[in-house]
Amino acid sequence: MIQLKALLLSTRAEYFRLELAEQLFKRGREIPLVGILAAVTCATLFQTSENKGALTIWVIAFIALYATSYLALFLPRRKPNANTYAVWTRNFIWAFASYGVMWGVFTFICLESLGFWQEVALFMILFAIVSVPMPVLAYCLPAAILHPILVLGSASVLLIQKSLEPGMNHETSLLVMLLVASVMSTYKQMIMAKSLVSSVDDRRRLSTSVSTIQKMKREKYQDTVTGMLNLEGMVCHMRKARLSGGTGYTLLSLKVDDLEQMYSTHTKSIVDRLVKVVARRIESPAGGALTVAHVGLGEYLILTPEQDAEAEEGTIGDLFQAFNHPYFSGTKQLYLTVSIGATSLCSDEHDESAVISKAVSAMREAAKDPGNSFARYDTSMSDRFNRWMGIRSQLQHAIKSNEFTVFLQPKVEIETGAVSSAEALIRWQSPTMGIVNPADFIPIAESTGDIMALGRWVLREAALLVQNPMLPDAFSIAVNVSVKQFADPKLIGLLEEIAQELKGTQRRIDLEITESALMLESVEVKMMLRDIERLGFGVALDDFGTGYSSLSYLTQLNADTVKLDKSFLDEIPVNTKHAAFVSSVILMAKTLGLKLVAEGVERKDQLDWLALNQCDAVQGYLFSRPLAFPDLLRWLECRTTQPEVIESQLLTVSPT
Repeated sequence: MIQLKALLLSTRAEYFRLELAEQLFKRGREIPLVGILAAVTCATLFQTSENKGALTIWVIAFIALYATSYLALFLPRRKPNANTYAVWTRNFIWAFASYGVMWGVFTFICLESLGFWQEVALFMILFAIVSVPMPVLAYCLPAAILHPILVLGSASVLLIQKSLEPGMNHETSLLVMLLVASVMSTYKQMIMAKSLVSSVDDRRRLSTSVSTIQKMKREKYQDTVTGMLNLEGMVCHMRKARLSGGTGYTLLSLKVDDLEQMYSTHTKSIVDRLVKVVARRIESPAGGALTVAHVGLGEYLILTPEQDAEAEEGTIGDLFQAFNHPYFSGTKQLYLTVSIGATSLCSDEHDESAVISKAVSAMREAAKDPGNSFARYDTSMSDRFNRWMGIRSQLQHAIKSNEFTVFLQPKVEIETGAVSSAEALIRWQSPTMGIVNPADFIPIAESTGDIMALGRWVLREAALLVQNPMLPDAFSIAVNVSVKQFADPKLIGLLEEIAQELKGTQRRIDLEITESALMLESVEVKMMLRDIERLGFGVALDDFGTGYSSLSYLTQLNADTVKLDKSFLDEIPVNTKHAAFVSSVILMAKTLGLKLVAEGVERKDQLDWLALNQCDAVQGYLFSRPLAFPDLLRWLECRTTQPEVIESQLLTVSPT
């Protein structure tokens, strides 16, 4: 019994499988019925006066065993499935082991009372009983071994006894030969079982390989989120469209504005649902389109037949119209806008990738004025796009190679002329591209996620600079924090390190946060702001006035400073509306106990007006451009040793 259990355990992983159980169920249903007929026939043929009673009990018990096993194993509702195949196979093995035991008992009952030719007939019948179920038992090696051994076991014992008796005759020798033949047949049965199992494995592996190949083919051309074509699928369709001839085609590149930001403020499942909704909306008005593809991050390509200007305008208008109603994200309504670029695909254009690049260039040009904007490709866009791609390709290398420098633009207190803070501004001096404007590489860094590493680098550099002993004792450096950095899991750890370094000093790092980050109202942003407040960092609301709900955010954000955007100062004091707005903001900031800094001050009349209206501090070209750190130190020393510079720039009258 222990050996049998060990055999079952050792073979379970290999032979207890659904596909084998299904074959056993399909091919073995007749065996119990044939077994009943064989039991009745054998009991009738080999019945003698000596064994009549025992055979009667045997045949009744065997019929009951066959019937019970049939009901337990081979009724339609007993068919093995993924949940029951292991138990079913185990019961199948036990059933055939029981059959073998019963046929062994039959041999013990009959063999001693039979003549020689009856013994031969019995061995031939036993050989048939072993051989007939071979094709079925070949799918289950444990049963294939147990059944023949148990069937022939009794005969083997009896023949061994006879062979040990003195003067073994030729009749016994013949019976031994029959037994050996049966054993060899059993061995072949084991070989057959292994080969059948191996063939089942081969079929399964082949089926899996074919399925995998088909899946890989689908995935090669199909977007996994929307089920549409992906970029490679679009290239293939564009090639087919070109080869099929025709008058030409128009390729549209459509991008959902600001969708990248949602990946840092929403779960991936929410954004994926949004991407699917956008895909369905594009398909509806673009019903005449040959192909619509999703190429990632809310960007789509639409291949349409070439149209005249009026028809194309109608197609673009239909696409814009598709986004007029909101998308519902949980309990919130989200209105989407898109940017669309267009270019033509001529029959003599053999580079589909170049055509796609042109459409994308036009889309990016349109995205500079977000909010359902459209642009058609022209050659000047290609140069700008190549520049964009060049910056993107070199950005990561530039971060690793430390090609960036922190410049500082001082902030001047209007009333006293003191300089106790500065804003950190990053600069990139590329060995191949020269000086790269932050307005060019910062948006790219945000779109690629490199802004996280870049932002951490700026914070580390600012923390080192602010600790320089040549700066005034109480000095702070303000660092801009992008909305994408709120998704950086390393940011809080870095801020904790900086806070520990500056602990016990009058030096400080301030964080300038744009109003757009606050408007996201995500849990991550709120948690990050609480952590920043806990660590004692100063917080400034940057670009104030450019959002939609600026005044309300002043009461919600636990900020120290409000920075007034340059766009509101350019026309002050000439533009009375701007002047009235800025005046009201200054008054409210004073009421809330906030410090107000005006950035981008370039003219003396702006400074005079800000001083008259009690603005606290200014920064801008009127005082200083952004400076490298050694230049800032010299600039500060100059202001200390030459106070007449202050007098020439500031009001001499007290603000009212």
